[in-house]
Amino acid sequence: MLRIPNQQNFEPGSVKKRGATPPMTKGNMQVRVVTLAILVAVVFALLGTRLWYLQVLTSEDFTKSAQATHTREVKIPAQRGVIQDRNGEVLANNIPGLNVTVIPDEISRDKLKKLAEIMRADVKAVTERYDAALDPETGNRYGSMLVKENAERDAVTYVMERTHEFRGVTVTDDFVRNYPQGEFASHVLGYTGAVTAEELKQKDFKGLSNDSVIGKGGVELAYEEELSGEPGKKAYNVDAVGRVVTVRRADGTRADGAPEVSPELGRPASITDPQAGKDLTLTIDLDLQRAAEAELDAAMLRAQQEGYSGEGGAVVAMDPRNGEILAMANRPTFDPQLFVGGISGTEEMETFDYLNSEYANSPFTNRAIAGAYPGASTFKVFTGLAGFAYGVIDANTTVTDDGSCFEPAGTTGSCWQSWRQTYGTGTVHGTQNYAQAIADSNDKFFYQVADWIWQKTEDENLLPKFYERFGFGSTTGVDLPGESPGRIPDKQWFESYQKEVNGYVDRLWGVADWVNLSIGQGDILVSPIQMAQSYAAVQNGGTLVTPHVAKSISERNSGEKKDMTPKPEGKVEFDASARNELLQGLRLVTGPDGTAAPAFADSKLSVVGKSGTGEQGNKDPVNWFAGWAENQKDPLVVVVMVEGSGASEVVAAPGVRGVLEAYYDVKGSSGQEATDSSPVSAPASLANTPAQ
Repeated sequence: MLRIPNQQNFEPGSVKKRGATPPMTKGNMQVRVVTLAILVAVVFALLGTRLWYLQVLTSEDFTKSAQATHTREVKIPAQRGVIQDRNGEVLANNIPGLNVTVIPDEISRDKLKKLAEIMRADVKAVTERYDAALDPETGNRYGSMLVKENAERDAVTYVMERTHEFRGVTVTDDFVRNYPQGEFASHVLGYTGAVTAEELKQKDFKGLSNDSVIGKGGVELAYEEELSGEPGKKAYNVDAVGRVVTVRRADGTRADGAPEVSPELGRPASITDPQAGKDLTLTIDLDLQRAAEAELDAAMLRAQQEGYSGEGGAVVAMDPRNGEILAMANRPTFDPQLFVGGISGTEEMETFDYLNSEYANSPFTNRAIAGAYPGASTFKVFTGLAGFAYGVIDANTTVTDDGSCFEPAGTTGSCWQSWRQTYGTGTVHGTQNYAQAIADSNDKFFYQVADWIWQKTEDENLLPKFYERFGFGSTTGVDLPGESPGRIPDKQWFESYQKEVNGYVDRLWGVADWVNLSIGQGDILVSPIQMAQSYAAVQNGGTLVTPHVAKSISERNSGEKKDMTPKPEGKVEFDASARNELLQGLRLVTGPDGTAAPAFADSKLSVVGKSGTGEQGNKDPVNWFAGWAENQKDPLVVVVMVEGSGASEVVAAPGVRGVLEAYYDVKGSSGQEATDSSPVSAPASLANTPAQ
């Protein structure tokens, strides 16, 4: 219906005509042209920026992505270097095995977990590597990732028959590590295993592929770069879905009608040859290593027969001329072969769970270098040398023990007694000089030496500094991972420790702390390798050698050999008369009237040394004996340490004798049958079961 405007409001002439559009001026035209030009420039700038980003900033990433997608690389394994003892006895080599790898981009997480279960691999470790490989920032989703080292053939056959289900899986003939000597020298050797996601982030392993097998401890880790070699590779051209590159029909099938096969079955586009790792010769003497381990087991057994826990220990046998370690034994221990191929199967899992339990007492710890214990009476020799160095004693200085309390000058209310009154027969030492005090392990003599030095100096750290000259309180530089620096407490450490524990300093560092240090007690912590280094300095006249287990490294192809003997750490200066008195004291220790006389009474060797029994709070004491045989062309310093023991003369001293007699091929009767050329193997009952 047509609506008619209200007549009342309608007036003729009220509707005006629409005005004409004004003509385009030159100014308006310029504005529009400039605006359009700006828009075009912005568009081209954006396109240019994007092209610059794609072609310059990210071109390498896209290139790698394209290559990874269209090139499949199969690793040609490189043999890991062989490890042998100083006489050529093989300690670690390689045997053929099957390694299973997978391309993370080509398999789902669920399928990977199923694959790991079939291969009896560590599912958690495999999935962690998988997740790391898929990380967009740090991962490599197109590179091979190790699923199982040394896989079982039945499992491999099962998977290879189902390649349609497990895409991206490759099985290669590889080399796997073999430790033919079992548990012997396991802490020196270490073991190998698949690289973890966390290790790939570390500087030392950055750039390694996900399927790498690396050293996990001992020389396997310390000399990883030399031992590992460089794997080769076969490169195969594949299309985006991993098939052989060839002419195909519209439906994706091969135009030549040939059956679809794995690209790896064809001819590679290129081959890079592998380079074998270098061979490592150790300073270890396998026969002496066997003897040291047998002697350590026997020492622990003696401790247990005395009613103590005898729960662990270490032996270090070192050439004092150059720091070569000929034997390094630890208890408890482990078999490095357990880790080859990963932990799998009920028996292996049970063994691994036990080794990580409280009852096993940390079998993976190399106590020889990482253990930290009170130095006890073996430390007294250095207090005496400090007395000579600072002029408070000489060869004729004597101290009398009449049974009364010892009190440092200027103190009251304290009472230090010697071990004879506290733990021994209750008798007194009488009047003794330095050599006699060493032989009788007279605590009061060394209390007095520390007190005299304190009264003579204003440097409250003077005595700790002297101990540090012999390498205590810092790492020795041994070429094994995990070494502990131990601890030589001083004023600064003492005050810092009190603030950490109490929140404030409740007493001052003083002469009492020096008195404790003088006999290797208090807050002092020492490792067996430090004890061996310091006693070697006494034996050789003051050279602080650097302990080491690598003797040489050889190129397999050229035969070129590199000597690995490090330079000495330094020189310790001490008075010739002081050393003469000390040597006399060490001779008296093993002589007819010495504290260790029973252990060496019928030995054909002229052994000198010092014993020590250190308190460890509520735990059983730690036992020490350090010594060597005099008048030998090839000297050897031996240190035996036993955790949880009683008298060191009964437990540790016979162990030193046994190792020395094995080294010099001398038979004796040191409380157990001395080790000959066929030493007793380490009893598994001591190495792998909790002490009763």
